[in-house]
Amino acid sequence: HLEALRPDAPMPRRVVTVRTLMLVGGVSGLLLLLLFVMGLSAPAEVMEEALDEQAALAAEQGVALAFDADMMRSYMGLMALVTGVYGTLSVLVATRLRRRTVGVFWSALLFQGAAAGILLWALLSGELLAIVPLGFAAAMLAFMWSKESRAYFGLL
Repeated sequence: HLEALRPDAPMPRRVVTVRTLMLVGGVSGLLLLLLFVMGLSAPAEVMEEALDEQAALAAEQGVALAFDADMMRSYMGLMALVTGVYGTLSVLVATRLRRRTVGVFWSALLFQGAAAGILLWALLSGELLAIVPLGFAAAMLAFMWSKESRAYFGLL
């Protein structure tokens, strides 16, 4: 791991893995943002019609649909905000990982730590599917905390 201290050392594989995962997650978040914006651009009457169809299908199954177009729009707006902020920050931090500064190291660690905390809260609140992205966030935290990664950023 001490080879990573050299100024001309290549980026360790663990940092490359974190960078790649953050870029993939960030681009996915930005694409989801576009998808939510596309849904928000639908006229209100079209959304009401679609929700009426969904309510009829749900009623056939004995389930009551408990939201309207305004609630759906607010939910889509919130999800657009969350995925857009996550995507933007993830791409920003990932593109800066080539810089070998302590600030870049800590920004990646804090960003992944915050993401892991939010995902853990979601998991403990009953959202069982949060386990998958939580696993990725935990792996990225472990990879960034490895000796090779810390040496690469000058923290040994």
